[in-house]
Amino acid sequence: IRKYKMPIKYIHLKKRIRQPAARNLILNNTKTDIIAFLDDDAVPKNVWLENIIKGYSIGGKTVAVAGPTVNCDANLKPIDNYKRTERVQNTVNSSGDVRFNGAWIPSRPKKCKVMIGANMSFLTDKIKSVGGFVNFYRHGYGFREENFPQMELLNKGYEFVYMPDAFVWHIKTRAGGADKDIEHFYLCGKNHRYFADKFFPKWKSRLSWIFWSVSPPCLWLCIALALVRHDLSILKWHKGLWGK
Repeated sequence: IRKYKMPIKYIHLKKRIRQPAARNLILNNTKTDIIAFLDDDAVPKNVWLENIIKGYSIGGKTVAVAGPTVNCDANLKPIDNYKRTERVQNTVNSSGDVRFNGAWIPSRPKKCKVMIGANMSFLTDKIKSVGGFVNFYRHGYGFREENFPQMELLNKGYEFVYMPDAFVWHIKTRAGGADKDIEHFYLCGKNHRYFADKFFPKWKSRLSWIFWSVSPPCLWLCIALALVRHDLSILKWHKGLWGK
């Protein structure tokens, strides 16, 4: 940090805090017009930041800018197939089904409704105006934490821009900061339920969980995934979705 001789502020905590709280800590310690986020297993290309900034010049009601987050191995070799299409891939429907494809590469900037936490940015005053990031997690697992302020901003009529050159590698094989003893799928379901209940009609979200939702996987899709992957823990999605 010192060698760049730039006004960089490094906050070193003696005790570990969770991701939503860490995001809010940074949010409350910045005075810049734009705040951008990466994850500990993300590697941006060298043109990432300039394209994030460029996205805000597109105009309209843009308050957030993101880009591709492509899963790769430790050598930055992609393990996902690129989705080269002009059709918007990153969105959320009226039942709270969150669709995100990090390997989506459109030919030009596009509007979107969902950003992944490993590659997202906001106008600082706008993200602060909706209270920053929700921090209700009891077990330290932040699934859906980035989607709460996004929905708050969308509900206010603002827009997000997806820049195809604001590119980040997401190293799936690297051990990140998640706890190893948590019930991954159970907490995904539980945290999604909290998200859905805040922003969408309960009757519609529950119907989607049975019949058509993809993320979270609906009941029949969850059973199919568990059988195909030989992993019954996937069924805990629904333990979290329907539990207390």
